Amino acid sequence: MKGKTFYIIFIIFVILILGYNSYPDEVASNVVVSNVIIISNVDDAIRIGLENNKDLREKVIGIMSANANLKSSFADLVLPGVSGSFRFSTLDPKTLENSISKVSSLKLQTNVIGPYPNISFVTEEKELTNAFWDNYSFALSVSYRIPYLLPFGFDVGYNSYLLQSKNVELAKLQYQKFLNDYVYNVKIAYYNYLFSKEFANVAIEADKRYQENLKIAEANYQSGIFSDLELIKAQVQLINNQPNLYSAIDNVEIQKLNLLVTLGIDLSMSSNVEILGSIDDVKRDFSNFSLNLESVKSKILSGNPDLKILSKGIELSKISKDVTLSANKPTLSAFFNFNYDFKKTNSMENERYWVDSWNAGVQLNIPITELLPISKSYANMENADYSVVKAKLDYENVLNATMSQLQQLSLKLEENKKNLLAQEANVSQAKRSLDIVTQRYSLGNASSVDLLDAQLAYQQAEVNLLSSWISYVGNILLSQKLSGELVDKGGSYEGKN
Repeated sequence: MKGKTFYIIFIIFVILILGYNSYPDEVASNVVVSNVIIISNVDDAIRIGLENNKDLREKVIGIMSANANLKSSFADLVLPGVSGSFRFSTLDPKTLENSISKVSSLKLQTNVIGPYPNISFVTEEKELTNAFWDNYSFALSVSYRIPYLLPFGFDVGYNSYLLQSKNVELAKLQYQKFLNDYVYNVKIAYYNYLFSKEFANVAIEADKRYQENLKIAEANYQSGIFSDLELIKAQVQLINNQPNLYSAIDNVEIQKLNLLVTLGIDLSMSSNVEILGSIDDVKRDFSNFSLNLESVKSKILSGNPDLKILSKGIELSKISKDVTLSANKPTLSAFFNFNYDFKKTNSMENERYWVDSWNAGVQLNIPITELLPISKSYANMENADYSVVKAKLDYENVLNATMSQLQQLSLKLEENKKNLLAQEANVSQAKRSLDIVTQRYSLGNASSVDLLDAQLAYQQAEVNLLSSWISYVGNILLSQKLSGELVDKGGSYEGKN
C-alpha cells in the first residue's frame, strides 16, 4: 500500500515538474507572436503610422487649444462681468477712542405743582460713537460691454471672437495638411520598399543566371568545346555581378528601416516586422489610373491643403484688421452696482443697521488720441492693409506654382505611360534574345561576350521597367497630394489610393 502511495505521489510530482517547465515556453511563444507586427498592405502601414505619430497628436492638441481660445472669446463676448465682494475691517483703539463725541442738548421738562405747570429746561449730555471696531460691507458689480454701437459697428470683442473661430478652422486645416503629407510619405516609403524587393529579385535572378552560365562554361570546357578563356570570362561575369547583388539586397533593408522610421516603429524591432505585398499589388492599384487635368485643377482649387491654409490666412488678415480698427472705436458699456453695508443711519444715534444701495447707468468711452492720423492705431491699420495684400500675393504665387507643377505632372504621366509600354515590350524582346543566346551558348555556338551582352540587356530592361513604374507611381501620388485626395474632406484617412 505504501509503495502504491509513493508511486502515485511520484507521478504527480513528475507531472507538476513537466507542466511547470512547459508553461514558460508556451508563454514565451505567445509573447513572440504577439510582438510580431504584420503590415499586409499600404493601409495597414498608414494605420500603424497614424497611431504612432507624435506630430499628428500635436496637431490635434493644437485644434483643442484653438477651441479653448474660442470658448474663452465667446464667454468674454456674451457674459457680463460680474464680481462680488465682502469686506470686514477693524480700527485701532486710538481711532475708536477719538471717534467718541459728547453732544449736549436742552430737554424740556414740565412739572405740575398745584394748579399750574412748572416748565424748565434741563441740559442733557449724550455720548455718540462715530466709528466701530467691526465694520462689514457687501458689494455686487455687474458690467457688460455692448458688442454693437451705431454707427461704429461691432466692437473688438465680437471681432476677436470671429478671429478665434478662424483660428480653429486654420488649426483643422493644418491638421489636414499634415495628414495629407504624412499619408503621401508613408505610401512613398511603402512602395519604395516593395520596389526595392523587386530590384533585389532582379539581381538575384541575374546571379542565378551567371551561376548557371558558369556551370555551362565548365561543362563545355571539360568537353573541349570552350577554351580556358571562356571559362575565365564566365567566372569574371559572376564575380562582377556580386556588388550589384549585395547592393540590391542591402537596399531592401535600408528601405525597410526608412519605412519603420516613417511609421514611428522602433528600429530594434525590425526583425519582428513583416511587410507583405508585392509589385503585382502596385500594378493592380495604379495601372488603370487616368489623370483628368481639368478635374484635378478643380480639386486643387477646393482641396489643396496649402491653398486652403493660405486662403484662410487672407481671412485672418482681414479680421485682424477689423480687430485693430474696432479696438480704437468708441465703446458703450452698461453697469449696475449694489452695496449692502452695516452702518449708522442717523448721525445722532449709535445703532447700526444693514442698509442697501444701488446705482446703474451707461458709460461711453471715446479714445480721442487714437483717432488722430498720427496715432499708433493708424500705423497699425496701415500695417494690417499690407498684411492682407501680402496674404493675397502668397496665395496667388502658390496657386500658380501648383498649377504649373500639375501641368508638368500631366506631361510626365503621359511620358510614364509610354515608357511603361515601351519597357514592357523591351523586357519581352530582351528575354527572348537572352533565351536564344543562352541556348546557343550551351551548344558552344555563342561566345561569352554575346551572352554577357544579352544578359546585361535583359537585366537593364527589367531595371528600366521598374524605374518607369517607380516614376509613374510617384507622379500619381504627387498629383493626389496636390489635390488633397489622399485624405477625405473631414480630414481623415479612409484607405484609398
